Amino acid sequence: MTWFTKWALRNKAALVFAVIASMIFGIFSYTTIPMELMPSADQPYITISTVGNGMDAVSMDEQVTQPIEKALNGVRGKQSVVAQTGNNFSQLTVTFETKIDVKEAKQQIQERISMVHLPNGVMKPYVINLNTSEIPIVELGLTFDKEIGNNELNIVENEIMPMFKDLKGVGNVITNGGRNQQVMIKVDPAKLAAASFPLEKLYTLLQGKTASVAVGEQTMNNEATSIIVTGKLETLDELKNIQLNNKTKLQDVAGITMQEDTESIIHLNGKSFIDVVIQKDSTSNAVTLGKQVEDAVNKINKDYKGTLQATVVMNLGDTVLDSINSMTREVLTGALFATLIIWLFLRSFRMTLITIISIPLSLCMTMILLSFFGVTLNILTLGGIAVSVGRLVDDSIVVVENIYRRKQNNELTPAFLIESVKEVGSAITSSTLTTVAVFLPMLIVSGGLRDIVAPFAITITCSLLSSLLVSLTVVPALSARMMKKVKMKEHKAKSFYPSLLKWSLNHKWLPITVAILVVVGSVGLFLTMPKGSVDQQDSAYIAIGLRYDNGTPFSEIKDGVAKMEDILSEKEGVKTHITVAGVNEDAAQYGNLQEANVVRFMIFTKEGTDSAKFVKDIRKTKDQFPNAELTAETAGLLGSNTTTVSIDVIGKNDDDIKKAADMVKKDISSIDGVEKVESNDQNTKPTISIQVDSKLSNAQEVAQSIYAMIKPAVIGNIKIDGRTTAVQLGALKEIQTVNDVKNLQLMTPDGPVVLSSIAKIEESNELGTIFTKDGHHYLQVTAQVNPDKMVDVTGKIQQELLTWNKDETFSKGTSAELTGSSMESSDQLAELAKLSMLSIGIVFMILLVTLKSFRASIAILITLPLAAIGSLLGLVITNSSINISSGIGMLMLVGIVVTNAIVLVDRIRHNEETMTIREAIMEAGFVRLRPILMTALATVFAMVPLLVSHESAMSLNLVSKGLAVVVIFGLIISTLLTLIVIPTFYELFHFRKAKKQRQQASQVTGTLGQ
Repeated sequence: MTWFTKWALRNKAALVFAVIASMIFGIFSYTTIPMELMPSADQPYITISTVGNGMDAVSMDEQVTQPIEKALNGVRGKQSVVAQTGNNFSQLTVTFETKIDVKEAKQQIQERISMVHLPNGVMKPYVINLNTSEIPIVELGLTFDKEIGNNELNIVENEIMPMFKDLKGVGNVITNGGRNQQVMIKVDPAKLAAASFPLEKLYTLLQGKTASVAVGEQTMNNEATSIIVTGKLETLDELKNIQLNNKTKLQDVAGITMQEDTESIIHLNGKSFIDVVIQKDSTSNAVTLGKQVEDAVNKINKDYKGTLQATVVMNLGDTVLDSINSMTREVLTGALFATLIIWLFLRSFRMTLITIISIPLSLCMTMILLSFFGVTLNILTLGGIAVSVGRLVDDSIVVVENIYRRKQNNELTPAFLIESVKEVGSAITSSTLTTVAVFLPMLIVSGGLRDIVAPFAITITCSLLSSLLVSLTVVPALSARMMKKVKMKEHKAKSFYPSLLKWSLNHKWLPITVAILVVVGSVGLFLTMPKGSVDQQDSAYIAIGLRYDNGTPFSEIKDGVAKMEDILSEKEGVKTHITVAGVNEDAAQYGNLQEANVVRFMIFTKEGTDSAKFVKDIRKTKDQFPNAELTAETAGLLGSNTTTVSIDVIGKNDDDIKKAADMVKKDISSIDGVEKVESNDQNTKPTISIQVDSKLSNAQEVAQSIYAMIKPAVIGNIKIDGRTTAVQLGALKEIQTVNDVKNLQLMTPDGPVVLSSIAKIEESNELGTIFTKDGHHYLQVTAQVNPDKMVDVTGKIQQELLTWNKDETFSKGTSAELTGSSMESSDQLAELAKLSMLSIGIVFMILLVTLKSFRASIAILITLPLAAIGSLLGLVITNSSINISSGIGMLMLVGIVVTNAIVLVDRIRHNEETMTIREAIMEAGFVRLRPILMTALATVFAMVPLLVSHESAMSLNLVSKGLAVVVIFGLIISTLLTLIVIPTFYELFHFRKAKKQRQQASQVTGTLGQ
């Protein structure tokens, strides 16, 4: 590694240019790298959403869900298919193995579904895969001073949407709400009969008015010419004035009105609105795009004042900027702390300046490399910089301290500097490579975890390698210039540490006993500690839900919506709130369909509002909604801030499934850490079953006749206000009771008949929502769990499941399995555990290559259990659990803690060339004490800002308090123990040679004494 030092000292002008260029291009890269909240990561599942107007749950299941399920058979890498089918909607979630390319799987699914024949009236399915890069940058609402009609929709589509779509960096603009109005023709049968105009003729007449018929081709003027006959209606008045006969117009026998959707609600602050979601493309900057959208919103509000109002509901660009600024402050604060530690040890401004130059320079080089690798600036990449900023000065500290210590009466010649760097070059190189080796395996973990942690690993790798290069080039060159006037201070001949070290070497049993106790204690503490998931404490918004019984009239649901909106309008701290109720076709494009009996509210609060108190106050209003189940939770980027464990109960018989689900609910509710248990066992819905006597009539014809009488029928389209508007012929018969159904008069070839005379009509209760998994009916039991005990609860439930399935507790053909986020948390911790084992193996290999000694390498690895006890004690003291964040911290600790041991052991091995083992150890301990303490404390204090930082509600909190706790406590304990335990074990591993050297020394002393 001295080659870099030699080049730097011989080419100082080139080095100065390289430093200046690195700083300039680094700053430029920082300002141009795309900023986003999270790195791009595909979720390992695909959602298929379908809306079928007027279809009940059973029909949707038989005609939509089941055909789609069959089409998915054979899709490569598919793990499971979970379906939820209700009135008017079907939603399937396909989960894949972690190694599968989800984009290819999505294309394969789209091809298979395109070949499925779906009934008339069922919309084309939306196939959705959520990628973190597709998280909306801005969500805004467009409200109007009057009800949203065709004119308002034209303004939005033709004038407003182009303003957003033309913004640089916009990837997609999605709208939700404000669907077209419909023309409803409500015929009065009595008036129609009085006009002597048959209903069938009315159908034909109205459909023909908007027809477009190709007659064919004729040769005219020696050219083949097409002849097309069309009929158009342009206004509502034209429709009303259609002549049925000489005396009667359509408006004489029917009421003709414009109607809005009456089966769903989407409100902003209690008013109907159009929801606009803006996504960025893969290369644009979230912060810049967010500002552009806000500028466009201000222009819209100015230009369309009195017509519409644009309200920004959420701007993720602001969140990204706040998060990046916050993390940048933590980086700078950490660098300041590290600088103060160095100055306290060196007590020299020049020496401190030489050392800390590696921080800004390494960061600038890191920015250049991130730009080269196409890594964006996000929470995790900045988190990588934050956790490594203290480590950036480690190599420079060792180099500067070694030059400073050896200087004494020597001149700072190039040869002297090269020799000084050479003395520690292998140590700092191997220590840096071991840390890098810990993080590089993160690039080979599977699934979405890889996409999340890979940018983190790349950032740390780039920053550490940059700091190593700086320590080998810039630091020696600066030392040659700035250390000339630095006065040397003599090291004190005696200190506490050498005496303690000597005593420990003479009484090895104590350090060895301590090490054994530490290992045993670490294992015991790990087994007994709670293992959970990352707990997102902060709130981005409040999520409120109202769930009514299946079959509840929509008018009653609307009353509940109005009541909750009144409550929210009176509460302090509410900035905006969104309401979504019923089955909304537009929501299918998000893969976010919900049941018709469910209402969701999203409340965005003003800054400073106590979200937890707000939620408690909302829950107190449950008595005002006696017919609905009210829920209220704080929520973050990925939804409600609740940690859940899900158990799927699968079987062939619905009654057996229900019994098994009840048993599971009862048993798991008593497990420590489980806070609430519920299931998706929905209440039933009243159903009328009409069984046609096949000898008397045709079931298909009867169904069509009934549908035509009791359901509005789309008979065509007309242009109103420049928009194609559907025309519906209203229901001819109002159905209120089962007797109304029985008394329906149907037309048959033999004349009119009463429905009850040709069919058996029965009332029953059927499932309002049907749940299936891999084609089988199932129920899902969900337990809300204390986040700190997530893995523990999961483990206990798995034990229960093994017992249930083994003892055949459930009925034959019925089984239960653990699914969802609980399995994901356990799998991720297991993945990190495997990664740690791999990292330790790579570290050991690097030590063997650099030190060329098996025993020395083993001695260094003893630092790992010493670090483990420190990190686990830290988690206990701070009342934290072992989760993904702390797991990444432990992984990072593997690379950091061996650094000090390498610096110490490398010096011992270097001394052995001229000293005995005991002398080599004592001299190395004395010489390396200061750089070891400096590097350890610099890293520790650089992590302090991360320890006390505020965790954002809009991030996944993988780089957070848990990571900082593990690194800080682990490094402190391991450093203190390393200075005693590692030298003890090193001499123990060479006890024969050390014993022989002591005997020879005794003989020489005895001879001299004679």
